[in-house]
Amino acid sequence: MRKVFTLTIIFFIISSSYAQQQLTNNSILELMDLGFGKEVILSKINASEVAFDTSIAALKKLKEKGVPSEVLAAMIDSDNETAEVGVFFKEDGKLIKILPSIFSGNRTSTLGSSLSLGIAPAKKKSYVNNSVSDNHIHQNKPEFIFQFDAEDQNDLNQVNWWFKTASSPNEFVLTQLKQKKNRRELVVAKAREITGTSQTGIDDKDTIDFEIEDLGKGRYKVTPKYALEPGEYCFFYQGNMLAKGYTNTSIFDFSVINLFRQ
Repeated sequence: MRKVFTLTIIFFIISSSYAQQQLTNNSILELMDLGFGKEVILSKINASEVAFDTSIAALKKLKEKGVPSEVLAAMIDSDNETAEVGVFFKEDGKLIKILPSIFSGNRTSTLGSSLSLGIAPAKKKSYVNNSVSDNHIHQNKPEFIFQFDAEDQNDLNQVNWWFKTASSPNEFVLTQLKQKKNRRELVVAKAREITGTSQTGIDDKDTIDFEIEDLGKGRYKVTPKYALEPGEYCFFYQGNMLAKGYTNTSIFDFSVINLFRQ
């Protein structure tokens, strides 16, 4: 018990020291020499600024000194996490980029409004092709990395303008897509004829809460607060895009796969 307490105190002292500097290859070796397991070291890597040497020669040297493969993989991933802006998910220790899927069309559903004499809202639905996303995630509480452009606010384009105009994942919502035979749908606006009111964006009741951890340099870790059921999901930008002269025509979509059916 005393040994565990001592190691804990040492860890907090080291954490305070490293908070003022970047983690390096030597930092990893020091943590290992102090007896910390790979889980603690991986957490420290995810929560710190890093300056790792991930050349083949450096990795060979670390492997010879007993650094676990999982830690080496995390070092490589963390070294690449700020290479480009975008949304990424972690699968088997690797970062995989989610390319935006473009809405292929829109349609307005007025049946509910007509049957209720205007009390129920008419819904505008945008949809993307294919009933299943190309991005398959085999865990129900996936971890995402949002990388924003923290420096260059120029040269906006339709591919990555979200990450130049937005400043955090708080400007996105996580929601579930409704599967159809050949597509997935998302309600992006509602209007009530009887009151003359309208709402643009995803309804609060359809959003899924997530936790955000600021990792520095425009990088954030995003994790759903609760386990996701198997199905189709997406991150939808809901920031002040009109003020920037843009309209949102894309989503960052992914599938949560039912592990029990694999």
